[in-house]
Amino acid sequence: MNAGMKALLIENLKKLKLSTMLRELEGVIRQANQESLSYEEFLLNLSEAEVQTRQENGRKRRLQEAKFPILKPMETFDFDAAPGLDVRLMKELANCDYVKKNRNIIFAGKSGAGKTHLSTALGMEACKQGIRSRFVTGCGLANELIEARDEKQLGEQSNGMPLTDCSLLMNWDTF
Repeated sequence: MNAGMKALLIENLKKLKLSTMLRELEGVIRQANQESLSYEEFLLNLSEAEVQTRQENGRKRRLQEAKFPILKPMETFDFDAAPGLDVRLMKELANCDYVKKNRNIIFAGKSGAGKTHLSTALGMEACKQGIRSRFVTGCGLANELIEARDEKQLGEQSNGMPLTDCSLLMNWDTF
């Protein structure tokens, strides 16, 4: 690639805000030359890097926006300490079909049984799959609704709450 074309390509990548492609360009050009890649393979490698970065950034953003009190993935849950829990069902729920089918999941049990851990784990799985999630306590939700009512904004865009596909409501019986 001659210097003029490369400069134009760099400028276009900047204009299109393809920052990962811009960052990876030199390495992918080097790889294409070393491995005699076709134009299609070169472009595929470059675009895959951009897609991968955007997916990872989106996952991180969704995890942050979900406001989980602590990140607890399913892999760290001690299923041996909860013998009545159906492990197969929990792994099935982790595929998040319940969100796509607009179904609810309710965890009931004593304090320390793992309800928060499991709901957080399912919310994290949803975030990984591109599903916007939100963690909120019953008291927190009640306070948000009261505040929205007081500001006469109760009917506006989910009461000022971020739009999500998966809401994780904790301690709903304590308010």
